Amino acid sequence: MKVKEKEGLTVKVDLKSKFTGALIGSAVGDALGAPVEGCSMEKVRSVYPEGKGWEMVYGRYTDDTEMMIGVAESLIKNKGFNGAAMARTFVHNYDEKRGYGPGSKEALKRIREGESWEEASGKLFGGKGSYGNGAAMRIAPVGLFYYDNAEALREIAHKSSIITHSHELGKEGAALQAFAIALAVRGQKEDMLFELKEFVQHDVYKEKIGRMEILLAKDANRKEIIVGLGNGEAAFNSVPTAIYSFLRFDHFNDSVTYAVSLGGDTDTIGAMTGAISGAYYGDGVIPNGWGEKLEEGGKGKSYIKRLAEELYHSKGL
Repeated sequence: MKVKEKEGLTVKVDLKSKFTGALIGSAVGDALGAPVEGCSMEKVRSVYPEGKGWEMVYGRYTDDTEMMIGVAESLIKNKGFNGAAMARTFVHNYDEKRGYGPGSKEALKRIREGESWEEASGKLFGGKGSYGNGAAMRIAPVGLFYYDNAEALREIAHKSSIITHSHELGKEGAALQAFAIALAVRGQKEDMLFELKEFVQHDVYKEKIGRMEILLAKDANRKEIIVGLGNGEAAFNSVPTAIYSFLRFDHFNDSVTYAVSLGGDTDTIGAMTGAISGAYYGDGVIPNGWGEKLEEGGKGKSYIKRLAEELYHSKGL
């Protein structure tokens, strides 16, 4: 599979590199965004000055990556989706210090106490469920595992979302993010917006994709992106922004730093942008300084790389 860089060079990227790039890219984007989560654009610039190469501040990932690891572990162990097993994996891996959102925290607490994984999250937020981006932030392994089957990808993205995010907008945001990753694996950047618009089923996301087309055509400034696409915790205010950040640039680091520079939910938008970008360019383009600073330990960088390889081999590739 080939991808074209901006300078006109043609680089061959193998699928294994793309699988690794998606998972490590997601973790790197998460860790870059974590120190400035919830900050304004101006505050982000005080930590990551414009015009200078960004250095990883801490390298510690958040709940975004911890839950992504759980998705990958469950898909590998069960050779596909098993909702009860994935929910148990989330509960087993849960580390409160990673910064879980209140909805996910409550849903996993209910599951731990014996409620069904299919019903626990649906009882939250007045019985409507969450439309946050907590399902989309962790969905990269689903986008990889089902990259060659759009309908299976949609079904599993929705089912895996239900564990913590049962609102239609939360589930559809996860499916949209997973399909963007699948298209990136397949090298489909130029026609990505067309494919996403054909795939997505909810009008809120169709409208956001239409805005993306306009914003990309006019080379919009950051404030226009925040107003038009969003930088918040709702899936519809962050998944489109991550996709836009990938499409606007031709290099992994440019896309990820731009996503984080917008402020707001920086760790999650950074993680989602990193996942799409890594799936397109492969792991070889991730800056060494970022990768080297990414935390190790029991489930750190080396473990995430191993999960990516196991996902790749589980596809019979």
